[in-house]
Amino acid sequence: MSPIEREYFRVPREDRRVYLRPEAADLAELVARNRALAATFAFPFAGRPFQAYRAAARAEIAALARRYTERWGFATGRPWAEPMPLVVTGHQPQPFHPGVWFKNFLAGRLAEAVGGAAVNLDVDNDEAHEAAFVCPTRGPGGGGDGDAVRAAAVAYATLAGGVPHEEQPVGALRAEAGDEVLAAAPTPATADAFRAFWMRLVGAVPEAANLGEAFVVARRGLEEMLGLRNLELPVSHVADGEAFRLFVAEMLRRRADLFAAYNDSLAEYRRVYRERSAAQPVPDLARDGPRMELPLWAWRAGERRRRLWVEDAPGGGVRLTADGAQVAALSADEVRRPDAAAARLREARDRGWKVRPRALSMTLFVRLAVADVFIHGLGGALYDKITDAMFERLLGVRPPELILASATVRLPLETFPARPRDLEAARRAVRDWRYNPDRMLAAEALGRPGARALADEKRRLVAHRGATRAERRRDFLRVRDLNDRLAAFDADGPERARRRLAEVRRQLRANAILRGREYPYCLYPPEDLAAFYRQAIGLGG
Repeated sequence: MSPIEREYFRVPREDRRVYLRPEAADLAELVARNRALAATFAFPFAGRPFQAYRAAARAEIAALARRYTERWGFATGRPWAEPMPLVVTGHQPQPFHPGVWFKNFLAGRLAEAVGGAAVNLDVDNDEAHEAAFVCPTRGPGGGGDGDAVRAAAVAYATLAGGVPHEEQPVGALRAEAGDEVLAAAPTPATADAFRAFWMRLVGAVPEAANLGEAFVVARRGLEEMLGLRNLELPVSHVADGEAFRLFVAEMLRRRADLFAAYNDSLAEYRRVYRERSAAQPVPDLARDGPRMELPLWAWRAGERRRRLWVEDAPGGGVRLTADGAQVAALSADEVRRPDAAAARLREARDRGWKVRPRALSMTLFVRLAVADVFIHGLGGALYDKITDAMFERLLGVRPPELILASATVRLPLETFPARPRDLEAARRAVRDWRYNPDRMLAAEALGRPGARALADEKRRLVAHRGATRAERRRDFLRVRDLNDRLAAFDADGPERARRRLAEVRRQLRANAILRGREYPYCLYPPEDLAAFYRQAIGLGG
């Protein structure tokens, strides 16, 4: 059987609904299954028994996360130690919608239920694309005009193009963005929620290493207020740790196997999902003469991300390069010994080189070496089917199970009365005034002199089909004339129907904006969101 099975995940359409697989009542059992599965992994990894590598990696990541979280003065709960479970989730640091934030609350509540700790990984190694708060607002036309509703995008920063979050300076934050969002906020409650978040964000700026970190601290401050005690850790800190360097060293040692497993898993995904684009869901690893691409990035501070390549060197060693620049050179002996390879990677970091995972290598590392369970959103879960296949191809083991989680929460805004079904009724009314005005006329209008006779004549012509083409043409023209004459008995009827159709369309466009599910969580009253999350998760209290 193929490791990849075709399936699709749909976010809830209804307001205040969650997608959770498996159900909340089964999550603790899933954690136990994953722990039992991981305990069976007996292959060597990074120059040591896998269980020894995993234990060291878990201890390191938990300690790094605790130190990072405490550095900002946030509560962390009791220290983590084996055999306490680790529940892990993560996302990019910019403000995301409440369906993503739901994962953080689920991770924290599940960790409590199983007696473990929750770690949120801030994916600061991803390229920063979005730099705007999007907020539904009403224009000068006022609440009665659907066209006055729009989604205002307020730029919060001028980002350095093409570089990751960890390289975006805090000085890029636009001080005026806060007032601009408050001016656009559709309700006082939305304004109050954003004001509280903005104050936390601005307060974090002086001590933050980068803009992404400032957003992380502001969010974590809200979570602290709401009783959430998750540990935080940027992926950049993970990648600079020993466990990840050893992971990279193992990938270097098995580079041919990694290359094949990665591309073969992608090919299988495309076949199963009938995806024709070679760039989707991610591009294959490439070969360029003697060079082989790795699923890693490398760059120096302030630079754009570069693809990391490996090529054989004389004597059985390898060279790591990033767009032609040498990152590290390893002898054959160092390639065979992961501890020595990790030391070379550490030296490269000391010289300014940052080696970072891509999406699939990151989740492979986390699910293999750190987490007892990883909580994914629905988009990431689809891509992680490739990671599942890599587990089997590269490691020869069944992958641990994921938790899939998302939610739809709409802003508490008053919407317009039009509904999708009203659109078809309005379209039909416009058509009927053109082709069936006799159906649209009120009984009083049909009773006026001449109206009934016209309607009866039309009915006879429609029921009678002319014998020749000329007769049918004559009847068609007569019916069209009768329709025009019938419509004149309510001269404003056709225009009234057109105005109604235009108004329904305006209201539906406005409602699509007002009911959007992807506005940032910082526009929502946080206590209300937290209460919904707690109710949706349950887990026995």
